[in-house]
Amino acid sequence: MTARISVEGLCKSFAAPVLQDVRLEIADGSIHGLVGENGAGKSTLINIICGLLAADAGVIKLEGHDYTPESRKESINQGVALASQELSLIDTLSVAENILLTALPRKTITIDRDGVEKKARELMGMVALDSATLHRRVADLSLAQKQLVELAKALSMADEQTRLLILDEPTSALTSPQADELHKIIREKAENGLSVIYVSHRLDDVLEVCDVVSVLRDGKIQLTAPASTLDNDALIKAMSGEELQSRGEQQIREYGDVRLDVFQLTTAELPNAISLQCHEGEVLGIVGLSGSGRSELLHGIFGLGVERQGRVTLLAKEKNDIYIDSASTAVKHGVALIAEDRKTQGIFASKSISLNTTVAGLGKFGSGLSRVVPTREMQVSEELIDRLKVKCEGPLQLIDRLSGGNQQKVLIARWLETKADVWLLDEPTRGVDVGSKAAIHEHLRQLRDQGAAIVIASSELEELTTLCDRILVLSNRKAVKTFKRGEWNNELLLEAAFSQHKGERLVS
Repeated sequence: MTARISVEGLCKSFAAPVLQDVRLEIADGSIHGLVGENGAGKSTLINIICGLLAADAGVIKLEGHDYTPESRKESINQGVALASQELSLIDTLSVAENILLTALPRKTITIDRDGVEKKARELMGMVALDSATLHRRVADLSLAQKQLVELAKALSMADEQTRLLILDEPTSALTSPQADELHKIIREKAENGLSVIYVSHRLDDVLEVCDVVSVLRDGKIQLTAPASTLDNDALIKAMSGEELQSRGEQQIREYGDVRLDVFQLTTAELPNAISLQCHEGEVLGIVGLSGSGRSELLHGIFGLGVERQGRVTLLAKEKNDIYIDSASTAVKHGVALIAEDRKTQGIFASKSISLNTTVAGLGKFGSGLSRVVPTREMQVSEELIDRLKVKCEGPLQLIDRLSGGNQQKVLIARWLETKADVWLLDEPTRGVDVGSKAAIHEHLRQLRDQGAAIVIASSELEELTTLCDRILVLSNRKAVKTFKRGEWNNELLLEAAFSQHKGERLVS
């Protein structure tokens, strides 16, 4: 097969080398996987290909011709489209307007509204996005819905002019059925000649959909081979340079007294009352289809949500019970929330790692940002960076410069610093490589063993079945069943998750 795009001797440095002599070749009509640990250089490589960064050295050729785009628009004009993990949507525009923003059908000088809606509906159908969201503002959608809009937007550019489509973590917020549908679309596009670079930390997805896989480690290509000749272990070894030690599934465990008691909780987004309990030293999982209310439940427990009713109580053996009536009360009494969308609900962009690490406990350092004690803040940040093995240049580095996985570690460090003992985690390993995921899981087990009560919402059944002592299933924003370890399997969990839909579309 001929090369659609080839990369020769590509180099890029910031404070240190990020890409070193990268050589890569993507064939016509090929789905080419690109994997690597967080910080391996994947995002830098695709940003150079898409014109968002300039290389320091090296040559890129697109169908045999020199290719040096200086902007995202220029790369699109040359047939290279990107669906980014860090969403490039405009919150104030509708779903339809976002999908076709770069290719709006026009009649003379006015926008062809009918044409926009017709094309947008077609693309939404391709990614299983409910057409009822067509006119909704993107700001009002869930993260999973936004990711589907981002995919539809990329597919809107994958027409006869598009020669290369780059998908960055396309399934990180999707359920397994949604990922399967997306993979069908990608294969169909590839069969018609489109080349695809598929970047993902979900190794099973990579091996299932890709023709060839390349592994980046420390800015260098370590391996390129047909996907049919690889397995998870081979990819992990190439990514990290060593075998990953798996803890496997835990046995049935004993846990302590009830620490978190949620009774008849409702919000404007959770109209059906939900009750649950989480014990000291327990990990409680929350599972459900996209739109089932997983994120809304965690937000409601934390004290967020419009029209919140019901009761959320922290129970203590020798202290008075605490009623969580607001997010500030939750933080004050040791409740941590790590939201699903770290970009908009987690990190403080353009701020230092140090500030992002210590912001939840600023009261310990002074009475506000203006009175923070720099030396103590730096010391705490350095200790947490070392504890979670965050790959960075130091506490003063801007958090935007970190990979997604290292940003996630900083968010966990933030709450470790507050000594939180009730943890609410929404997709805690979204967009995180297998090594970082294992490290995060180990930190959560350590917290559990120290007596923390942990509630985890995740779209990855394997993550929940590995970590959790019990799993609560949501279906259509209702709590339908709770399983104890030893009672569940994937089929039973999915059956419960589908139980309240009765033929409805599953992305809402």
